[in-house]
Amino acid sequence: MFHQLIHEPYDIILEEKDTWESTRLPQPAFQLVYIRDGKGYHYINGNRYEYSPGKLFLVAPEDQYHCDITEATTFIIIRFTQLFITQLKDEADRVELCDWMKKTDYIFHNYHAKSACIFRDTADEAMARSLLCSIAREHQQRGKGYQLIIRQSISILLNLVARNLLMSESKDVQENSGQFSVLRMISHLQEHIYQPEMLRMPVLAETFNMSVNYLGEYFKKHTGESIQDYIISYKLKLVEIRLSYSNMRVREIAQEFGFTDESYLSRLFKKHRGITPGMHRKNTRQQQTSPA
Repeated sequence: MFHQLIHEPYDIILEEKDTWESTRLPQPAFQLVYIRDGKGYHYINGNRYEYSPGKLFLVAPEDQYHCDITEATTFIIIRFTQLFITQLKDEADRVELCDWMKKTDYIFHNYHAKSACIFRDTADEAMARSLLCSIAREHQQRGKGYQLIIRQSISILLNLVARNLLMSESKDVQENSGQFSVLRMISHLQEHIYQPEMLRMPVLAETFNMSVNYLGEYFKKHTGESIQDYIISYKLKLVEIRLSYSNMRVREIAQEFGFTDESYLSRLFKKHRGITPGMHRKNTRQQQTSPA
């Protein structure tokens, strides 16, 4: 069941496993992987993190992950598509919907979310644990109104995650090689990726109390690329997600991310990805519908 394609806006998996089967199919879904019991290691995009009861990993559609189970593990996995986010318009107004789409991008591509170092508030962590168990129970019992309860519970859960990630990034995690944490800079860029005025070098320099020149040198020293190159790369990653897992038009995507127009985004995308946005969408849809 872990590796079946998702055919609904969301699904819930509650399963105990002592071995992990390799994923064969791409999963066009965001996933919350919660460890209820058991021990082992969680591998995501080549990085290894030890897991134990209470750990929560957030996995984006393009992430590659698997687990090395050392002690029989009970997983609660919540998978949902971009359509699920869109369906929140039934419970929220359009402004909240837009914020939701941006919040989902932020939390599922956050460094702390990959390593399961999410919660800074112990009360929030306890609440999240209770919500996850309640979601699993509602899914199993399927009582009256269970779908609405699950949707609202996932919404609250993601808000808790977002709040705690922002708590993490508001504190300066010191690095051995410098006064400021480059992770904090990256998180700031991700958080404000929809606000071009917040990504200008003078604004960033003021935010981190550095000169413009030193800021650029510091970022490149610790990441290997310039701030502007990182912004373009991150935007294109989000564009890929929109193309692969939503029905937004290229023109709408260009407007959302502040590109001059659709043709400019298409040229930039082809320069960095080797194909046009339309071809990327076509290839991804073919892969998603191809048999294993």
